[in-house]
Amino acid sequence: MATRFTHALFRPVDIAWLVYFRLGAGVLLALEHAGGLVIGRVLNYTQPQFHFRYLGWEWLPALPPAGIYAVYAMVAGAGVAVAAGWHYRLMAALLSLGYTALLLLEETEYINHFYLYALVATVLVLLPAHRAASADVRAGRVAPAATVPAWARLLLLFQIGLVYLFAALAKLNPDWLAARPLTVWLAAKTHYPLVGPALASSAAAWFMSYAGLAFDALVVPFLLMRRTRPWAFGVAALFHLSNVVVFGLGTFPWFSLLITSLFFAPDFPRHLPGFVGRWFRQRIPEPKAATTLPPASPPTLRQQWLVLAGLALYVLVQVLVPLRYLLYPGSTHWTEQGHRFSWHLMLRTKSGSAVFRVRLPEGREETVWPGAYLTRNQANKLTYSPDLLLQFAHLLAQDYQRRGLHPVAVYCDSWVSLNGHPARPLVSPRLNLLPLRRGLAPYPWIEPEPPQNK
Repeated sequence: MATRFTHALFRPVDIAWLVYFRLGAGVLLALEHAGGLVIGRVLNYTQPQFHFRYLGWEWLPALPPAGIYAVYAMVAGAGVAVAAGWHYRLMAALLSLGYTALLLLEETEYINHFYLYALVATVLVLLPAHRAASADVRAGRVAPAATVPAWARLLLLFQIGLVYLFAALAKLNPDWLAARPLTVWLAAKTHYPLVGPALASSAAAWFMSYAGLAFDALVVPFLLMRRTRPWAFGVAALFHLSNVVVFGLGTFPWFSLLITSLFFAPDFPRHLPGFVGRWFRQRIPEPKAATTLPPASPPTLRQQWLVLAGLALYVLVQVLVPLRYLLYPGSTHWTEQGHRFSWHLMLRTKSGSAVFRVRLPEGREETVWPGAYLTRNQANKLTYSPDLLLQFAHLLAQDYQRRGLHPVAVYCDSWVSLNGHPARPLVSPRLNLLPLRRGLAPYPWIEPEPPQNK
C-alpha cells in the first residue's frame, strides 16, 4: 500500500499544467498589488499611526511609507518574473516574502484570498515550474524537463479543495441558512444596472445562499469525476463570474478559476483552443516525445521521505488550523476567535460603533473616539473585533502614560450588529480592559452573542 501511494505521488506527469499555472498565478498575484497601488489600498499600510499586529508578531517593525511602496513594487515585479520564469526560485521566494509580510504587518488588512496567495506563493518556491517555457531554460540556468512529479499538482488541488470544503462547512450556521448575510449585502446593490432589480428580490438572497452552499460542498467531488468535470467547471465559471459582477473581489474569482482548472488532466493546456493551445504544444515537448531532453534522475529514498514528511506536515497544519475555531465557545462570527485563516469566506456582515472612556488618576473620565488615533479602515474593523479593542485599549494607556497621566483605566462602549440582528454590546462598558491580556485561550469577557433565531 505504501509503495503504491509513493508511486502515485512521485510518478511523472506532463509539466504543461504547471507552466500554465505559473503564467496565470504570476500575473494575477502581480496584478493584485499593482492594483493596490492604483486604487490606493496601499494607503491602508502607509497612513496609520499605529499598526495592529497578530498575536506573537507584535515585534515586527513598522515600515515607513517608502518601505511599503517598495514591498508593493517588489511583489508586482516578482509576480511578473515568476510568470516569465526569470530567476524563478528567487522571484518566487520574494513573492512569498512580500505577501507574507503584508499579511503580518497590519491585522486589519486580513483577507482570505491574500492568505491563499501567500500560501500558493510559498508552494511555488518548491515547485519546478521554471523547467519548461521559461527565461531560465532559455538562458541555460536550468535543464529543461517535460514532466514533474504528480505530488506538485495534487498539493495545489488539495489546497483549493480544502478552501471549498471549509467554506461549505462554515455555511452550516443558522444565519447563513436563513439568508441573513446576503439579504444585507444585496440590499446595498439594488442600484446596479441590469441585475439590480433581480437582486432586490428576497428570493435572490435565499437562492444565492443555498446555491453558494451547494456549490462549495459539491464542486470538488464533481470535479474529481471525469464525466462531470466539464459541467462542474462550467458551474464554477458561472459562480465566480457572478461574484465578479455582484461583489467584485479583485483578482480572486479569476485565480479561483485558474486553480480550479487544474482538476483537468495535466496535459490540458495543450488542448486549449487557438493560439494558447498552439503555444503550449510548440513550447513544451510532450513527455513521450521528449527524447532529446536529458533523463531526470529519480529521487532517492531519502529525498522521497523528505518530500513525504514535508507534504504530511503541510497537510496537517492546513487541516488543523481552520478547525481551531471549534475550541472556542460561542460563534466565531461574534467572538472572531478562530475566524481568520479558517476559510470562512464572506459568511457574515458586521457593523457597529465603539467609543472609549479613559478614567484618569483623579477620577475624571475622557471620551476617546478611535478615529482620533486610527484610519477609517482600522476604526471600522476595530468596532467588531474583541482582539482589536484590547490592543487599542493598551495603546491608549501607553499614550496617556507618555503624557504623564498614569495609572488610568480604559472602558469601551461598543455596539455590534451581526448579520442584521439588533446591535448588542461586544464588551461590558463596566469592564476595565487594561488588566486583560491577549492570548490563544477563549476570552471570557466577551459579551454573549445575539440569539440567531430572531
